[in-house]
Amino acid sequence: MQSFARMGWVPALLMLVACSVMSQAVEEEALPEIPFPELIAHADKHLNQTVILGGYVLEVANAPDHSRMVVVQAPLGIDRKPYSKDQSQGRLILEYPGFLDPEVYAKDRKITAAGPLLGSSATDARPEPFPYVRLRVTEIHLWPEEKPIPYDPYYWDPWWGAPYPYYYPYGGWRHYPPHRW
Repeated sequence: MQSFARMGWVPALLMLVACSVMSQAVEEEALPEIPFPELIAHADKHLNQTVILGGYVLEVANAPDHSRMVVVQAPLGIDRKPYSKDQSQGRLILEYPGFLDPEVYAKDRKITAAGPLLGSSATDARPEPFPYVRLRVTEIHLWPEEKPIPYDPYYWDPWWGAPYPYYYPYGGWRHYPPHRW
């Protein structure tokens, strides 16, 4: 029985690795999560080390041999899915060695990307008006669009009564049937 108590962390670890959108090799190679402001300030300590970051696509620009994507950074959840962009602390500048379709990677789509750290606004010579981190993307995950659940104006819940007035034979017109609690 004691061996199962000591092994209690194994299923939790397997679930954590199984829920990730990045490959297992990237997950093992990546640095543990570092607070974004600290990553910007001390990017020189982590140059060319793999990090996993995510956020919301702002713009995509394609060149003949690579694509450059600017992303509004957002903290990642346990499944590596970006939270709200209201919690953003800067930008990600992603350099992808291929073509990224701007129609697919459209504005406000959620992404999670992994790759070696190339620098930050604190270490780069070319200044930008916002704090940022630059990555060379080795793996990218585009999250499916979340469609809101449509409201059905004709939905009728039989437990709460009819949505229209009706004739009640023992007392005239009613708007809702009497509740039988």
